[in-house]
Amino acid sequence: RQPGMTCFEKNESWATCKPSCIPGGPDFNDVDAVPWSCRKLGKTKESTAAWVQEECVAGWGDCSKVGCCKNAGEQCFLQNDYFGECKISCTDPNWGCKTYGQRTPSPAPVASGALPKWAYDVCSPIDGDCTKSHCCIGMDVQCYEKDENWAQCKDWCKAGPHPDDNNETWSCKTLGPRSYGVSTKGFPSLYCFSVLRTTGYEVGLIQAQHDKGIGIFGCDATSLLTADGSITIGTTKSIQFPGAPITVSIDHTAGNTELFVHAWDAVIGANVWRNHTFTLKVDPDAVLIPDRVRWHLHPHVGNKMYIVNCPIGDMMYGALEVFSYYGIKEWSMRGHDCAAPNNWGEDKYMTNCMDFLGVARVHDEAIVADNLCLGSDCGNSNAAAFHPYKDIGQWMACYNKATAPPPKPVQVLK
Repeated sequence: RQPGMTCFEKNESWATCKPSCIPGGPDFNDVDAVPWSCRKLGKTKESTAAWVQEECVAGWGDCSKVGCCKNAGEQCFLQNDYFGECKISCTDPNWGCKTYGQRTPSPAPVASGALPKWAYDVCSPIDGDCTKSHCCIGMDVQCYEKDENWAQCKDWCKAGPHPDDNNETWSCKTLGPRSYGVSTKGFPSLYCFSVLRTTGYEVGLIQAQHDKGIGIFGCDATSLLTADGSITIGTTKSIQFPGAPITVSIDHTAGNTELFVHAWDAVIGANVWRNHTFTLKVDPDAVLIPDRVRWHLHPHVGNKMYIVNCPIGDMMYGALEVFSYYGIKEWSMRGHDCAAPNNWGEDKYMTNCMDFLGVARVHDEAIVADNLCLGSDCGNSNAAAFHPYKDIGQWMACYNKATAPPPKPVQVLK
């Protein structure tokens, strides 16, 4: 019944509905590494119709006239009888939040949880031999066949002679599933990093998150970045990068573009991002709930996108910056072609740079509750981050409120 799904056979004893299936390989959602026959049993349920991209609305556009949204997973919510916006969810108390039309179907998920334990034992790393495993570990990595005697994990493959292999001919037949990230804690996989000073309150905030395994330490991989010095929190030693002067931006905030260009260079150089579906830059004073981030991002797996999280200025505010693997890959290749005046804040710089690089905007102001934008309510069950909470006590109080179980319904005695 779910859009985009087909019933595929594993063997004569088992079949299930999946978005796709590659015969002869295992399935990362499965309990074991037994290969699938992938024989189709029945018809595919249609996904989003082609007319959606032509007639429906995206961004902050008015959907009250059409009642449909371009972006997967979004729903048209009405503010009143005359205006509506496409959102993942609607929590603004000044909105009526009445739904209009149908929610746009999300692409069927490519995985549903953490990477199974068998995958680490069976599957091959990038550039590794997958002739027998027919599966790979990494982000956007596929097992490609050269011939009947050799196959290798690569991010792409074009049939014909390969100059990097003495011009020998590759069939480039796909063997098994494509990997969409090293998900140690949940899917999609998240690589989270924070840029912090080596002294001051930020160190305490990060230490408190580490001690409880929450915040950025609830992501699948975590890095700390420091300029002109280093710190170690737990077993995590910070990645050093060159500092830069901080000016006053044109928005009267910190002009720190040069500093963060250096930080992003260090992120790219560390290469951790290459294993993950999404990369998140998280301010130390932002209360992050990774599982909720995954809920927001699941519809965008496999897309070249970034999140615009604030309608004020129609930009990405810096408390929580979210980029897909393909967005970061684009920056790694052409990021230094972007304008980078040091009288911009780094979030303005990255917003403009992503647009320049052709990385698609996804508007989701519900992903972060930010007092610098629309306000922060730690009881907002839809928000995946809350900002700013610069005191450890305030940070923890917000986290505890955000993650508290809902109150039990009051029983009325008759």
